[in-house]
Amino acid sequence: MSQKAKRKKKAKIKKVSFKDKDWYEIISPKIFKFKPIGEILGLDNTVLGRTVENLLFDFTDDFNDINLKLRFKVINVNPETKKCETIFLGHQYTNDFVRSLVGRGATKIQTIQNLTTKDGFIFRVTTICSTIKRARSSQIVLIRKISRDILKEFAKSLNHEKFIIGMIYGEFQNQIARVAKTIYPLSSSKLIKSVLISFPEGIKDKAVSPDEQFEIVEVDVKRSRKSEIKRTERINVKKFVQKKKHTTTNKKEESPTSD
Repeated sequence: MSQKAKRKKKAKIKKVSFKDKDWYEIISPKIFKFKPIGEILGLDNTVLGRTVENLLFDFTDDFNDINLKLRFKVINVNPETKKCETIFLGHQYTNDFVRSLVGRGATKIQTIQNLTTKDGFIFRVTTICSTIKRARSSQIVLIRKISRDILKEFAKSLNHEKFIIGMIYGEFQNQIARVAKTIYPLSSSKLIKSVLISFPEGIKDKAVSPDEQFEIVEVDVKRSRKSEIKRTERINVKKFVQKKKHTTTNKKEESPTSD
């Protein structure tokens, strides 16, 4: 491109001053009761598509939720009221909180999968299960399968509103821990990240309460014989063998010797 063409192109571009911009109020989706979550300075065409990040603490006022970040994307702008409608784009725990989940000598079991909800929303979800001590490879494979199967069952039976509630308020991670701890004891189970990949157009959010009940999901798990036995009925194999040897030696000593 010649210098004359560059000058003409620069002349056509209209500079936008600060006075031309307005403040737009960002409104959360219906799942979060249309709570205002911030303001953005810009024009009608520049505000559309922007993302806003908030903490779950801003909605619950619970300090246990201060490590969870929520992301929203502007999908509609009302130029008259200067308000912007948003959609839930995903969530993510802070990096320092994720590092604190895995202790020294423990095993981190991570799964990343795409899940399609009942109404066609596709989320990419990252799950982390942390064991108390180092787990075997067979146990890692089994726990990873449990987390995948449970999330698939929830996704195909729930709309995106209730699926989001289950992700950010801990229902899914609790059900994963309930089944996975029968394979190996866990120190934590978290859905650390989710990203909205695609969603159908024209779908409006429905009101869902965070206290709404979820059904208990059961998955088929091929447990070992030890995992099937209750903890109260388990025995220490080494002590059992030593006790058995001790009883056999006592019987030999008590038996009369032949003349």
